[in-house]
Amino acid sequence: NINNWSSEIKYIVDGKLSDEIRNTPKDKGGIYMFYLKGINLPFSEYYILYIGRARLTDTENINKRACHYIYDDRELIKEMFSRWKDQLYYRYYADTENDRIDRNEILLIRSIFPPYNEQIPDKLDPQIEVKAF
Repeated sequence: NINNWSSEIKYIVDGKLSDEIRNTPKDKGGIYMFYLKGINLPFSEYYILYIGRARLTDTENINKRACHYIYDDRELIKEMFSRWKDQLYYRYYADTENDRIDRNEILLIRSIFPPYNEQIPDKLDPQIEVKAF
């Protein structure tokens, strides 16, 4: 359901993690994406850079994953922030069902091939032949 996606969140504001990122849900997991907005038609140009997931566990949730990226030391993530940090936007799709979160992340990554995802998942239960969301 498209209505389950969050509104657009600017990731960095005035050189620091935005308050909206700091206030993402601590009681939900989900799928999230980092993206750029075009400058010519910002209302219709979007370029998805990275898709990830946050399972809902005692140690993981959408908030912890969202706040972690500014400190991530993976080479591609560091490059994404080095190049685009002032232009990065973020959206998440809140969910509490970890199996669905895992499946939807795989389906989205495999259909979009975001340039900053290090691996494209090649394993998906063959019995699952449904669209993401």
